[in-house]
Amino acid sequence: MGDNQERLSVSSSSLTTAQAEGDSLMIVEESWMIAEERAHEILSVIQPFFVSDRNRNEIIDYVRALIKSHDGIEVFSFGSVPLKTYLPDGDIDMTVITKQNMEHKFFEKMYNTLKSEEGKPEFDVTDVKYIPAQVKVIKCNIRNIAVDISFNQMAGLCALCFLEQVDQLFGRDHLFKRSIILIKAWCYYESRILGANMGLFSTYALSILVLYIINLFHSSLSGPLSVLYKFLDYYGSFDWSNYCISLSGPVPISRLPELMAASPENGQELLLDQKFVRDCVKLYTAPTKPVETNGLEFPIKHLNIVDPLKYSNNLGKSVTIGNVKRVKHAFTLGARKLRDVLSLPGETIGWRLEKYFGNALERNGKGQRQDVKDPVTAFGTGRSELSDLSGDFEGYFGRLASYQNNEFYLRAMNGSTSIQPNVFQNMGKRRGTGTYIPDMSQQLYHARFRGSGAGNSASHHIGASSSCNLSGEVSTSSASIKGEECVKSEPCQSSPPENIGDSISSKTLEMENGKEEESKTSQKLKSS
Repeated sequence: MGDNQERLSVSSSSLTTAQAEGDSLMIVEESWMIAEERAHEILSVIQPFFVSDRNRNEIIDYVRALIKSHDGIEVFSFGSVPLKTYLPDGDIDMTVITKQNMEHKFFEKMYNTLKSEEGKPEFDVTDVKYIPAQVKVIKCNIRNIAVDISFNQMAGLCALCFLEQVDQLFGRDHLFKRSIILIKAWCYYESRILGANMGLFSTYALSILVLYIINLFHSSLSGPLSVLYKFLDYYGSFDWSNYCISLSGPVPISRLPELMAASPENGQELLLDQKFVRDCVKLYTAPTKPVETNGLEFPIKHLNIVDPLKYSNNLGKSVTIGNVKRVKHAFTLGARKLRDVLSLPGETIGWRLEKYFGNALERNGKGQRQDVKDPVTAFGTGRSELSDLSGDFEGYFGRLASYQNNEFYLRAMNGSTSIQPNVFQNMGKRRGTGTYIPDMSQQLYHARFRGSGAGNSASHHIGASSSCNLSGEVSTSSASIKGEECVKSEPCQSSPPENIGDSISSKTLEMENGKEEESKTSQKLKSS
């Protein structure tokens, strides 16, 4: 292999294993860098801006001011807005924490308060609705942005803390967040497979799918575009009928309710080891109301994704049977089209990639955004709006700790787990990006899954039920869990993890020094 090119394998569910082994796509390093650079330019008009952050925060403060006029009420924002992974068309999620047995009465007050704000010019509140679903929600539009207000839903804040921490751990100029934004844009604007209310993926489910791709392929990802390609290639040929996805790997549905994940294929090392995930479960699992503790087994749906913070929660439950084929086809077709783009000469890749994201650029690349009133920088001008994807992890974690130690909350919940407010105070951040050339395996993923039965492959235990608070120290290295034998369920532990702050800091610092190792790896690839 030449010095300036690397092999990018292709795999698709439409190919046989023999075809996959004999078919490969050669991409010179310069062409791959051109593709990632153009993807960065596309991201620059889709990702959050300072001005869009300010507008959304003003809306959050406005709603919070309306609600907090009542005593004993706390208001939190969660989801993609504080995580800074929202699209220009994304909504704002907020949850109101009320006193025990006060929820129903306050719903009516909140609805009436928002209705009384309709017609006032400053925030332009419109279309206020009450949705009496399993999770009751008040919906409205404020400044032409959809706002969802739920009550006593702490799982969203737990997920926010977890994803923010993972982004800081991965580093590389927020590779995780930038990948979420790019993949959400493709799913929402190009393939139309995003939206739990439409029987499709929820944004949290999509984030966990992206997280597993980076967790498994972290050493061979050059940027958000390579994450998108791996995402489409992997899930387009994933055996959804027989396996569910977890952060630790594919889990055979036949083995459920035991969540036993197969070891990473081809000897890949998982960046987030099992002990790290267990400690996150302890820290970020929202206490459960008594009515929710009846079913602790993982429910089988048409697409199955294990929530890393609550093993009995299937994040794929929103995808209806009528949309399963649509989702699979979108992944397969998207991977094939992107592979075609990447196989073009370097001078052609740029404009073909723009065509690949044509709907997203048509919607957001002409100097206007749905969530910003004033004009913004248009795509293709060589300039971009100021943006910062850094989140306030300490603030999110502090709110979660404050809430979980709240007196009325502890009276309302059973089995709550206390949390240590200063446990991550010394966690470091990694800056800068590395340049990688993707080294993608030629073997079909579904072929590997067929050969990874429980009897002839190593596997690792994820968890017996969501009610257990799993213990264990966080590993200070990104050690592989490959080859680990099945672990029996241990008794539930309630004590907090020891030295987790120092452990994660050590792991983050270890990643800080990864740039030199990445450079050495790249040199080895070139010389091979």
